[in-house]
Amino acid sequence: MLEIGGALRSGGELEAVLAAVASAVRQASGFGTVVINLRRPAWDDFEVVVVEGNAQARAQLLGVTTTWREWGALLHERFAEAGAYFLPAGSADWSADIATYIPDLPPSDDPDAWSAEDALLVPLRTGAGAFLGIVSIDEPEDGRRPDAAALALVAAVCEHAAAAIEHAQATAAARRHSTAVEHLLRVSAEMGAGRSAAEMLSAVCAGIRDALGFTKVMVLLPEGAGADLTPLASVGWEPALIETLPRAPLAVIEPLFAPELLAEGCALLTLEEAKARLPAFLHGIYPTEHNGRGSEAWRRHWLLVPLHDRAGNVSGLIWVDDPADRLLPTPERLQALRAFANQAATAVESAHQLTSMRHLAEHDPLTGLRNRRGFRTGIDAGIAGGAVVSLLICDLDNFKRVNDSLGHEAGDAVLEGFADLLRACTRVGDVPTRLGGEEFALVLPGADHSDAMAIAERLRRSVREHFADHPAAVSVSVGVATTGPELTTTASLMRAGHRALYAAKHLGRDRCVAYHAQTLEMLAAVRETDGAAREQLAAAVLLAETLDLRDVGTARHSETVGRYAEQIARALGWEPGRVKRVQAAGILHDIGKLGIADAILHKPGPLSPHEWDEMRRHPELGARILEHANLRDIAAWVLAHHERVDGAGYPRGLAGQQIPAESRILAVADAYEAMTAGRPYRRALSHREAREELQRGVNLQFDAVAVEALLAVLPAEDDRGAVTARAPVPSV
Repeated sequence: MLEIGGALRSGGELEAVLAAVASAVRQASGFGTVVINLRRPAWDDFEVVVVEGNAQARAQLLGVTTTWREWGALLHERFAEAGAYFLPAGSADWSADIATYIPDLPPSDDPDAWSAEDALLVPLRTGAGAFLGIVSIDEPEDGRRPDAAALALVAAVCEHAAAAIEHAQATAAARRHSTAVEHLLRVSAEMGAGRSAAEMLSAVCAGIRDALGFTKVMVLLPEGAGADLTPLASVGWEPALIETLPRAPLAVIEPLFAPELLAEGCALLTLEEAKARLPAFLHGIYPTEHNGRGSEAWRRHWLLVPLHDRAGNVSGLIWVDDPADRLLPTPERLQALRAFANQAATAVESAHQLTSMRHLAEHDPLTGLRNRRGFRTGIDAGIAGGAVVSLLICDLDNFKRVNDSLGHEAGDAVLEGFADLLRACTRVGDVPTRLGGEEFALVLPGADHSDAMAIAERLRRSVREHFADHPAAVSVSVGVATTGPELTTTASLMRAGHRALYAAKHLGRDRCVAYHAQTLEMLAAVRETDGAAREQLAAAVLLAETLDLRDVGTARHSETVGRYAEQIARALGWEPGRVKRVQAAGILHDIGKLGIADAILHKPGPLSPHEWDEMRRHPELGARILEHANLRDIAAWVLAHHERVDGAGYPRGLAGQQIPAESRILAVADAYEAMTAGRPYRRALSHREAREELQRGVNLQFDAVAVEALLAVLPAEDDRGAVTARAPVPSV
């Protein structure tokens, strides 16, 4: 007993206690061989775990298992005496399924001598009478069969041994419970460390595995109301196996959580019970691998733990399977599992609260769009990625009138309606944002200038259509800016978008204006003029943008021609108003190409005679468009910009001074830009080659004064490669 007590005091490990029990029984009883058959609840059988004494018996018996059916006939009351069972040789029918060891003993005529086929068995029971195992004793040192006193001694020793084994098993259970508590505390500490929901749920799964011995653990939550349950965290599952599992909404699983089926807040059901409450497609969801036998064993059971939200509703579940010990969980184990589930529910609830708070912090409460928080960060990320980024700055026109005339509720309804239209115009990855008041923005990663203008126009038209019957006139002005050589930062892109929006407002509202520095400078110069002039320039901008959208292959051609025309006019000393007007003509000089078929306009090679005839119609078409836009002076210049000084031009064959001075400037600016800009069907000339070509055309195709003026303002390379500027030239 002292030896057993020492094993218990040293930590109570079951293996050490069993070895001490076998040694104590052998020494106290005076027998040479002691075998302990320990009951395995997971298999409802007995396993030889210790053989004390005879080495041959140890080699023959260790690890052998037997069932209660074999032992039941041997532990018959006719063999019972003083708490032990003595089976004289030949008195019992030993089952062939029981592995036995028969010692090599000499025969004896003494009726009290121990026979090689005698057996002495002592049951090991808990304090409540449950079987722990069976001790088999053999080879008495005195060679004699035990009397009543000896049997009583052996039974007493085994009774103390059973208490020691029960204590060791209870210690192991307590240690597991302590481990579970430690894991719970660790998970709680991690939860307070601000970790994400996914990290917390993974920690819960790992805690259940490590503390409670379930090798497969999974947390499943629906991704939305009525959605299928989705695995958010797991341990022990191969990703490929998770992908093959059938999916079902929470409502299909909830019948398993009926109150009468719950134990310690967990649903533990046999496979048959689960099948009776689930649709057929879930019956074979996963064939459990760690199954046992008997009433205490895990045999393809279902163990699900519901997760509850703050309102007490089931919000998800934890699915555990494959217990390492193959045993059904005890009430204490289920209580610990419920505690882990509570941690998981807390993690999910905290994540929802954090998500909600983050959403409130980053989104506008009225429209649900993103707010200014993080707005710049999103643009920065797009620019840092190296892709083109476009930005739309939108402002509802005269919105104050809506609030003043119809009230703030009506104003809020307009804002919400516009937010819906803005969402409808977005693609995956776009970021619609309410900057404040009636000002909105749309970040378009990967959208170039043409894409952005198309989206802006679609938005503008949808606003007009949506609010067509609204009591107040509701429209939107949009400024469009796209990253490029001049716009490389978030700050510059936003400034450009606001400048374009400001221009749209001053051009009469209800329009989209793209940021082009030269165009906006032209608009700024006449911003303070009368309404008619503003409307004319508004039409000019719209037509120019339309042309850019139509012919992206020559995008910026018109803007560049406008800039060259402005420089020529300045070099000739024209007054500022006239300079800006000829710049506008340069921007609009090809507007007639809107009436030319795409097949001709975008043809990658030379045009046929018939196609050239069609293309030569564009000055007249352009003049007609500009006349309707009330830009009569510019219309006349555009009509004549393909006339030649020698009279060989078109459409009217004008010559010399018959051609308006502005048209002669446009002809030079247009030709120089066309020569120095590459096209799909030809290479660009160098600037030196283009200048030489202009000079060869003087007094034939081009006006000499206009050519000299352009050459004067263009940078030129001298013999040393330095860039110089030429002298001023006389007026045309």
